Amino acid sequence: MKPPVLRLSARARFWRSLTGAAFVAALLFTSAFGSNDDFPIGPMTQFAFSVKNDGGTIGSFWLEADTAEGRHVELSRDAVGTGMKRAEIEGQMDRIVHDPSLLQGIAEGQHRLHPGGPRLTRIYVVEEIKKLQHGEVVSTRRVNRVVWDVR
Repeated sequence: MKPPVLRLSARARFWRSLTGAAFVAALLFTSAFGSNDDFPIGPMTQFAFSVKNDGGTIGSFWLEADTAEGRHVELSRDAVGTGMKRAEIEGQMDRIVHDPSLLQGIAEGQHRLHPGGPRLTRIYVVEEIKKLQHGEVVSTRRVNRVVWDVR
């Protein structure tokens, strides 16, 4: 025996429709005027950008460090290695450029996650810039955008 089909009342349909319309309006507004801070109801632009085929550039960031052992290493690009994901670094680049001391937290997070690992003495935010011509990469250069001496 099948249970009876329950129908939503007109009032319930109205509130569901209003809620859906409000969500769509918020998404449209934050897409037009918002930033990554509005995610998940706003844009996540680190994955949604276009590049001109002629003369456009693509920049990507990662972290490198000098260790107390005298080695220069690339830090893990996931949260397991340093406590921050690569996308978080890219999303915070303006803040990091204006306040490089924020990288101290990376050193502390890396030490906390890997207490037996080598101590970091200097952290670099490295940017790789690829220039396009006719949709093909014609040049690549690496730049240290920020350097922080760990305390």
